Amino acid sequence: MVALKLKPNSTFHFLYSIAAVKTTIYSSLKTSNMNPRLWLFVFLLSQSFLSCVKDPRNLPPIFSHGGDGNGNKQLKISIISDIHYMHPSLLINNGAAGAAFQNYLNQDPKLVQYSDPIFRKVLEDVKKEKPDILLITGDITKDGEKVSHQAMAGFFQELRRIGVKVYVVPGNHDINNAKAKKFDGDNAYPVDMTSKNDFATIYSDFGYNNAISRDPNSLSYVAQPIPGLRIIAIDASKYEEYGPEGDVAAGRIKPQTLTWILAQMESAKQQHNTVFAMMHHNLIEHYAGQSQLDPGYVIDDWQNITNTLVDAGLKIIFTGHYHANDISSYVHNGKQLFDIETGSLVTAPIPYRYVTVTETGLQITTKNVQVVDAAFPGGLGFGDYSSQFLSQHLDGYFNYYLANNLGAPAELAGFASPLFRNGIMAHFAGDELLPSAESAQINQLAALSPQLAGIVTTLWTDIGEKDNNSFIPYR
Repeated sequence: MVALKLKPNSTFHFLYSIAAVKTTIYSSLKTSNMNPRLWLFVFLLSQSFLSCVKDPRNLPPIFSHGGDGNGNKQLKISIISDIHYMHPSLLINNGAAGAAFQNYLNQDPKLVQYSDPIFRKVLEDVKKEKPDILLITGDITKDGEKVSHQAMAGFFQELRRIGVKVYVVPGNHDINNAKAKKFDGDNAYPVDMTSKNDFATIYSDFGYNNAISRDPNSLSYVAQPIPGLRIIAIDASKYEEYGPEGDVAAGRIKPQTLTWILAQMESAKQQHNTVFAMMHHNLIEHYAGQSQLDPGYVIDDWQNITNTLVDAGLKIIFTGHYHANDISSYVHNGKQLFDIETGSLVTAPIPYRYVTVTETGLQITTKNVQVVDAAFPGGLGFGDYSSQFLSQHLDGYFNYYLANNLGAPAELAGFASPLFRNGIMAHFAGDELLPSAESAQINQLAALSPQLAGIVTTLWTDIGEKDNNSFIPYR
């Protein structure tokens, strides 16, 4: 039997819940010679899965206050997450091909080299669509370089000038990050990083100056973009704890911040306001057992905090962090909360969202960036290049991980790696649908290792709502 061990803060958010697999996988595991402790772990995860079942929705309308402020009975919101913007000045003397930058990509492969043209393409579309509100759910920059934050604030000003109200919240990469560097030839050199105060100053026009309340213990705040709607922007990053190695993935809501959030929820309730929240980290699990199997991407103590927030009336939260386009739900005391996670602009398939809020519910649609103004190796189009970039890095990562971290024999690791790569890319894209040919390959893997086959099947198993285009109605 292959020993199962998870590396915390793994670059690719290594999904390996065994609980969410289909009944056939349960059967194969149950009939195998599995260690009783591992079987108990699978059972406990299955109980966690039950917390994600669907329940009638109950979200109050916001339009008794006049809709978008002009009497229109709908509101358009855009969601962009994990931009990881890297200012072009941070790559000089062919730094993108240099040893230091390539080493960075090998440890954390993201399309940051192309983050400028990618975001400009999205900005062009947002200007055309002209939503009422744009929510940016963290990891605005590659690693918190001040020059990158300042450039992003400039882009947001362009939207503000045409009437789009932009609200930001920091992610784990954005503040006090010692990885803030420029790449010059084969070398990397530190550049100015962004402090907590810098962040609030740079983005003063995008949540902080016009907040109706700010949490004194974090960069959380409350905005009221239109009458009847409040947005609670929750800062869950641990940047006060960062050291010379840079950021950490894990997040938490401080006790004092939770108290402040509850007071804001009560204030909104007293004034008959609808509340949407946004946060970089996931509030709830997006697959059963995520917080134990891949720690760092769901907030600490998530169940107790989620129960508290659901009891307080929270029903919708927009998140990012995991680079996956996924919608999951959670039921507590008969009340349902939806965590609408948006993928990253530097990870294929490069998604961002539009949400139309009407009197009957939320219509969620996803767009993927397919074309950008840049040249790519081999004359490839951007869509093909971005998928190929991720696929090639994942192949090497999983081959190494399975052999060195999970102890799989070389032949088994070589066979399983492409299956893991395909599974996690499907999870990133959302609305996973397992092809029959892939299923046949996973069945072959099951004959060699039921545990690895169960993990791969989990990557293809969507336990939540439809991920890319979904309608969340009011009851």
